[in-house]
Amino acid sequence: MIKEFVSRFMDKKAEIAEVFSKAHPDAYIDVVRAVVSALHDDEDYNSIDPDRIHQIDDGEWQGTLVFVIAASGYQPNDYWYVKVYYGSCSGCDTLESIRVYADAPPTKEQVADYMSLALHIVQGLKKMGDDES
Repeated sequence: MIKEFVSRFMDKKAEIAEVFSKAHPDAYIDVVRAVVSALHDDEDYNSIDPDRIHQIDDGEWQGTLVFVIAASGYQPNDYWYVKVYYGSCSGCDTLESIRVYADAPPTKEQVADYMSLALHIVQGLKKMGDDES
């Protein structure tokens, strides 16, 4: 867990919750993008970049998504990754179970559940090549 990211996430909780209160995320990448957008620091040339999220999905009905996120700047050296496990239905997939009534605006409970999922994503982020993060 990268303490700096968790701290930044906690500071921006209201902004992230606002994103989830406007619309249901369609896929895990939308949750990852909301998190990375909150973690991004415009002042830091080497900050985690929400425009450089790459998704690897070798599953079919269920499996593991790996999100690799590059740093901003020209030819970045730093990359982070997070793994998300998904299922085939609302009974075995976290995002799908939250989105059960996605045709209606998100409820406060759904926003809270999306925030919990987002926190797990922040906690799971690791810097590539860094055994301590």
